[in-house]
Amino acid sequence: MRARSATTALVLAGGLALSACSSSDDTSASPAPAPSSAAVPSAAATSTVGAPSSTPSATTPAPPPVTTGSTSATPVKPAASGCAPTGGGAPATSSTREVIDVDGDGRRDTGWLDRGTTLGITTASGATFSLPVDLAGGGSRSALVADPDGRGSTIAALVSDGRTVELFVVRNCGLFPAHNAQGETYRFDLGLRGNGTGVGCSQVQGSSGRTLVGLNQRLDDSGQSVDVTRTQVLIEGTSARNGASDTVAALPGSGAADTASGVTCGDLSMATDGIRERG
Repeated sequence: MRARSATTALVLAGGLALSACSSSDDTSASPAPAPSSAAVPSAAATSTVGAPSSTPSATTPAPPPVTTGSTSATPVKPAASGCAPTGGGAPATSSTREVIDVDGDGRRDTGWLDRGTTLGITTASGATFSLPVDLAGGGSRSALVADPDGRGSTIAALVSDGRTVELFVVRNCGLFPAHNAQGETYRFDLGLRGNGTGVGCSQVQGSSGRTLVGLNQRLDDSGQSVDVTRTQVLIEGTSARNGASDTVAALPGSGAADTASGVTCGDLSMATDGIRERG
């Protein structure tokens, strides 16, 4: 029976979608016979905003100034006690949610979305940093703050409007867009181009550990899940690029199938742990 790609879930702009792992994610699934090239779109070097590229940037771009409350400030490297207090905290008009520890002081922090156009984090130590979110979709915004490798070496923030997901990183007490090789924000579509279906965190076969991954679920003609292709998204500073990929079986009812069309990472998911825009 001829297989086709799902077109109703997350896809990566320019050719890759992301969905993640949970405690029952796709990392334990056995390899499927389908070759990885069957479900992994090629990276497109286009002018499309956020189109990923398989070619890494020559250098990591220097982080720009970070909006801190109503002012701008240069990021300051966190100490053992966390980021230095700065900024005025989350605006009264924002929606807030407790998130993971982003500054390494062992205390959970607070993520927030203000009017769907600003993403921010206020740490337990009293630091506030934020940046604008420019998503064209008409759906309400949501954001998930996650630890892709499970070791805290990189903190990612995934922001969605129901059609698109943008990737941001927390670095040195600042919040920045993750840029592809073209210098554009690394962006994922949610089914608009049919190239991917979810965002997640898994260990791709042959790699050294868990990373952020793009998932592309393949369905048969009856709409049943067949397999899912996982492609690494490697974050280096404030840059992101595609890495290795593999294809694993994702039969209906399996963990791989269940997480292939969502935004998750480890035990966290956008559905249950995401920050949601008011309204």
